[in-house]
Amino acid sequence: MRRRLLLVVLLCSPLLRAAPCTPQTPVGDDCQLPLVALRPTQANVGQMQVDDEAKALAGKSAEQLERLEHKKQIPVVLGPDGNFYLTDRHHLASALSRIGQTQATVRVIGKLDGDFWPQMVVRHWAWLYDARGKAFPPTQLPTSLAALGDDPYRSLAGYAQDAGAYDKARHAYFVEFAWARYFGERMGWQTIDRGTLPAALKAARQLACEPAARALPGYRKDCPPGAR
Repeated sequence: MRRRLLLVVLLCSPLLRAAPCTPQTPVGDDCQLPLVALRPTQANVGQMQVDDEAKALAGKSAEQLERLEHKKQIPVVLGPDGNFYLTDRHHLASALSRIGQTQATVRVIGKLDGDFWPQMVVRHWAWLYDARGKAFPPTQLPTSLAALGDDPYRSLAGYAQDAGAYDKARHAYFVEFAWARYFGERMGWQTIDRGTLPAALKAARQLACEPAARALPGYRKDCPPGAR
């Protein structure tokens, strides 16, 4: 009976906040890290989507945010320089920072020494391309979430995925960036903002059904109704 009561108490209690991240934190463990300490592994985010996510998070309680962070599992890798590198969830981390959060629960997924960046690229833990798909050296990566640039076509690709233009491909990395580059090239890199987004999204849904998109991850053979 006492064990049952203890189990009920644990299940109903708020999540226990993880310990601070240190170089000794085991791979696979969760820990707390200041958002300003996260080192990006991509140059840009879709700021429109970050804004939308920040608005959705703004009304949540501290406990709700903590549960969200546990569920989303913000992944980091410890580098040989002692920094923690964010390998995904740049939009979520940026949105949390936007609403005034200073800490986040992260999941340590790796610790790398030696040829750090070659290993990061091979493991698909870094996206070393600018908004138009041109490769650049890791020394040009922003060193903080606040320094991330804006790629409007990354926002367009995210909204297009939400609209069913393409699927979230399993076992594929940086899917949205691949589609962002495709949409940009096909649309002549026209300006994308809140005003032009509806028309751009309509065009993106049509472009996602073209034969030229077949090689992209998440391509749908059965185009959504109204896409053509």
